[in-house]
Amino acid sequence: MPLKKPIHLLYAPTIFCNMSCQYCYLGRLTEAKIDHETVIQTLNLALEKLLAHGYLPFNLSFHGGEVTTLPTHTLEALFAIAQNHYARHAEQITQLGFKINPLHIKTNLLNFQKHEAVFKQYQVSISGSVDLPLSLHEKYRRDKNGNSTLDRILANLKRLARYPYNKKISCVITQAHLQVVDAFIADIRFLHDDLGLDMSRFNIMFGFDSEPNNDKFAQKIQGTAMLTHDEQVAFYQKIKTAFMGTHLENAFKTEWFKEFTPEFCCSAVNCGNKFFLLQSNGDVYACPRGQSSPHYRYGNVYQDEIESIIANGWKVIERNENRLELDDDCLQCPYIQYCHVGCTFVREAANLRKSYTCKLQKALYQDNPEQYRPLSDTQRRDYIKQFLLHNNIKKLKETHPTKQAYITNELFEIDNSLQALIAKDNILSELYSPALFFLKINGTPYFLKSAILKTESDIELLDNQSEIILGVREDIFSIATRYELNNYIHIMLLRDTTVVYGDENRQKQEHLFDYSLYKNAFITQSHLKAGYYLLDISAIIKQHAHLYLSDIRNNLFVTTKSLREYHYEKHKKNAFYHIQAINLPFQNIEFIWTF
Repeated sequence: MPLKKPIHLLYAPTIFCNMSCQYCYLGRLTEAKIDHETVIQTLNLALEKLLAHGYLPFNLSFHGGEVTTLPTHTLEALFAIAQNHYARHAEQITQLGFKINPLHIKTNLLNFQKHEAVFKQYQVSISGSVDLPLSLHEKYRRDKNGNSTLDRILANLKRLARYPYNKKISCVITQAHLQVVDAFIADIRFLHDDLGLDMSRFNIMFGFDSEPNNDKFAQKIQGTAMLTHDEQVAFYQKIKTAFMGTHLENAFKTEWFKEFTPEFCCSAVNCGNKFFLLQSNGDVYACPRGQSSPHYRYGNVYQDEIESIIANGWKVIERNENRLELDDDCLQCPYIQYCHVGCTFVREAANLRKSYTCKLQKALYQDNPEQYRPLSDTQRRDYIKQFLLHNNIKKLKETHPTKQAYITNELFEIDNSLQALIAKDNILSELYSPALFFLKINGTPYFLKSAILKTESDIELLDNQSEIILGVREDIFSIATRYELNNYIHIMLLRDTTVVYGDENRQKQEHLFDYSLYKNAFITQSHLKAGYYLLDISAIIKQHAHLYLSDIRNNLFVTTKSLREYHYEKHKKNAFYHIQAINLPFQNIEFIWTF
């Protein structure tokens, strides 16, 4: 199978965790036991199906829950699968411009000694999560029974310092850390200088509030809430003051706050294009964070087609992004090309309108001006336009005042308004009715409204995987005609590239195609449900995909032969109607085709 896309695959073979960290975004999920029998089977099946359909995991790593709660023999089997995958596809991965990463796990280190031998056997890269200062680890990172883990973690940190392969540790920062920054700094030095654990690859992360966490820890321990934007910057500045000019200066500048740079998924324009987290039951989610929410589930490798799961990646993130409000400050920010308003999941979980580390990220950019150059106003406007086409489509909804024409004073008389003309004419009332047609796009219904009456423009993203169902009111063929058999459904598609034609030399949208289906043919191909004939028009739209252009809107109109003819007859008879309905008045929806 030819390669379609390289992807980053995280495997969470268990979501159970042997700790009960007070700020964990997974909440009660970490209590769940898993079926050990399926752990190996699921990874093998997923890799087989992905590769068979042209999707190559260029990075395969293990996350949780807590991976090390699995038996050693299960870990060894998983590592063997990953090692074999890299060996088989190393040449292709490097040709794509990616390096061959070592096998990698994320762990809380509680069971490090137990599995150390198999880690060494497969030269596994270790990312250990601890709390610094260690006094907060004692307070917040307890086991399931509420017991201290500090002595065991300290012993394993010493073992990790002597571990001969890639390793690093990470730490989650919450409100309490701002009060103990000096102790935090001292423990970094202790681990690096006294324990011998190389802190040059240390990662700092910031905790965030979430519903699963609040549900599990209703009586939240004081200090585990998320820092404000200003507090994050204050924390960063104190760390900067402590380590600039020291042997860890370069680590501070390049590694410690790396998660908040464009290199990480939380700043991706759409993380659903590349990142996929697989659980042992076959469920596929956006990422370790996203597995705590059904809104971020893409599908299941046992139940769904791989093409559907992969396609759902960008669709799910796009739709979740579109459910969120976007801070207007983001649209004025000259650094938006680096953060893309931050992690969609965190913004939803913490009820935010911008990145939860917005000010911190700006501080990082401003401290590295050669690497992170701000956009000029013109560049920013151009970038925002493209960004909104790919994320937060809702911002493209256009709200207009009620449309008016300014030709003759008579047009301002109530009786001559378009609404009045429609109200006085039974056929026009039907022609403009929002109840005549609807589209159901990937399960989302849109009752279509007249293009010249509505004040909001619905915009959808479509691709070759989209399902598009047209609903037509049962009595549609009898409206404005005595000859129902001669009547037909008329579909028109226009593209937002303009052409000039007619005596008026008007610029109008370019017409791509018309499609007509007579009554009997339409009814034969459709089925009746709740007063509407339903017809799948996906094939009609996809057949013309070669005519669609990247990031250009397409305008889909629906009417009937008799209503279309009535509209043009009314044009001839009534000048007020002609002037106000000079553009196509039929029910419509706009879409952007994604390639």
